[in-house]
Amino acid sequence: MDNDQAITSKKNVFLLLRLVLGIVLTSLCMIQLFVTFRGLDQAAAMDQAQIGRQIARGEGFTTKYFTPYDLVTRNKISKTALDFSNIKATNHAPLYPLVLSAAIRMTGYHQFDAKRMKDEGEMVYDGDRVIAGVSTFFFLLSLLLSYVLFRKMFDEILAATVVTLMGFSELLLQYAVSGLAQPMMACLFLGIVIFLVKAIEAQEADRVKGVVLYNIIALVLAVLLCLTCRISIWCSLGLLIFCGFYFRPRGLFALIGVVMGLLFVLLPNLMTLQSSGGMGHAFQQAFYGGFGSGGLDHLLRSTDAFGINFDASNFFLRLLGYTFAQTDSMYVNMGSIIVTPFFLLALFNRYRNPIVNGVKWVVFSCWLCSCAGMALFGESTAISPSQLSILFTPFFAAYGLSLVFIFLARLQLADGFIAVRNLAIVAIILISCGMFFFQFPQQLYYGFATSARGIPHFPPYFPPKLNVEFHNITNADDIVVTDQPWAVAWYADRKALWMPRTISHYTEVIEPMLTRSKQGVQGFLITPSSHTMPERGISGVIAEAGEFAPLALEGKLLQLVPGHNMALAELFNSHGDRQANSRPLGSLVSSRGQFPHRKFLLGAEMVYYSSKPTN
Repeated sequence: MDNDQAITSKKNVFLLLRLVLGIVLTSLCMIQLFVTFRGLDQAAAMDQAQIGRQIARGEGFTTKYFTPYDLVTRNKISKTALDFSNIKATNHAPLYPLVLSAAIRMTGYHQFDAKRMKDEGEMVYDGDRVIAGVSTFFFLLSLLLSYVLFRKMFDEILAATVVTLMGFSELLLQYAVSGLAQPMMACLFLGIVIFLVKAIEAQEADRVKGVVLYNIIALVLAVLLCLTCRISIWCSLGLLIFCGFYFRPRGLFALIGVVMGLLFVLLPNLMTLQSSGGMGHAFQQAFYGGFGSGGLDHLLRSTDAFGINFDASNFFLRLLGYTFAQTDSMYVNMGSIIVTPFFLLALFNRYRNPIVNGVKWVVFSCWLCSCAGMALFGESTAISPSQLSILFTPFFAAYGLSLVFIFLARLQLADGFIAVRNLAIVAIILISCGMFFFQFPQQLYYGFATSARGIPHFPPYFPPKLNVEFHNITNADDIVVTDQPWAVAWYADRKALWMPRTISHYTEVIEPMLTRSKQGVQGFLITPSSHTMPERGISGVIAEAGEFAPLALEGKLLQLVPGHNMALAELFNSHGDRQANSRPLGSLVSSRGQFPHRKFLLGAEMVYYSSKPTN
């Protein structure tokens, strides 16, 4: 009877633990979403959001955000003039924009005018909360799935600790409100592993039907993962390698996975990318993103890929950094959770549970292939749409933590084991999440102090001006050339072309193409995306804006000398080289140029050069 009471008491304690942990983490996410939220700050999130809005409107996978490189490629393929009201969105995998479109439709944000920001001081666009709410939902779901999985693989204490480390990780919480697809991808990967656990159990019990069924479900989830983000194909490659070697008969499930990938990943992508150059064009973009000296941004703002230099030394440094040479980058990219690097040591530990051993190797296989993919085609920053490390954070943390527990158990502490283990858990949480605990009170204070207005991510983004004033002074038919096209497309609901880096690309290639397509240009918008370079100063502005740097520097000079109304473009009305074929900058934005009217939307921070006077 006493034993039954002890078991019941233990169950009640664990039930209370789950309840408290769930309430705390859910409340924290809601505070992030409704109190301390500052809006979106990822270009990819805004781009996918505006695509999702187009889908929600019934306009299909179309976009209002154009790049010079993409338009030139489409123009070469198209036998007729481009229809700028029906440019297909091909730069993102389709599943996540579809999910966003459902959220946008349910909340009514597909009706732009009905959900406009207010003039009187509102700083954060509520549409951003809808997008961030989707990623927050998947983040909370990933915590739940992690708890269920690690409770089954290890025990309740380890599962609760891992979820706590994830829930209070500053990086993971930033992903939760980023609007990016990574939280959804993490849920899919956790689902893959959950069904692989069932497949391993079935194989251990010689249940052939169970092995087949659960492997098929895991492969279906892998297909969905690839349709959420294209770079996750590398993660799925690691999954195929594991399934091919681990499950009997050898190679069968890898072959099934390859067939499913060809039918449901490659074929849809071929059809989607047909209008923008096909898979070859997509691979070229990814290739230049990894090898190009200026990265993918440099390519997309160009009209000719052959004029871009390669930087092979930079590629090899990134390749080493993403694998084993720089474990510190792995540590940071996984949320700075102190036990995550211990996963590599856990590979050498043979666990008694065959499930734990099997999952260890599938995670390692997927992570290793993902590292190669990120080194070849991804970005090195901790938060980016091509970052896959977050998918492996819960697994690295769980195995690292299990290794710590095993080490403590081998110390033979007897009755003192639980106390020492609990002390270790507290220390690990404080070290891993200390930055968040230190910064959160200040964020909470500013959040409550400005909850009615909000604090936008400025510079470079200032949604109120785009959503209200800029939308009012522009029209829906003509294009705006800007250094912030993703924000213009999302916040202002206007067609936006990414400003090229050279004037000749615009005047000799893009402008004639637009004229043939009977597509008008209504002006140039310069934002802090061009001129906010505090680390590199004027050289950074020039590197970012290219030959349009005088427009960006004009705002800087006006900030330094506010009493003057200087216009740098007036100095560029002719070429120093008389044999130059392209028009000078002054022919576009000077007082005698194509866009002679200048409007200061946000002082000198945001300047709009238009062809017609604006009120």
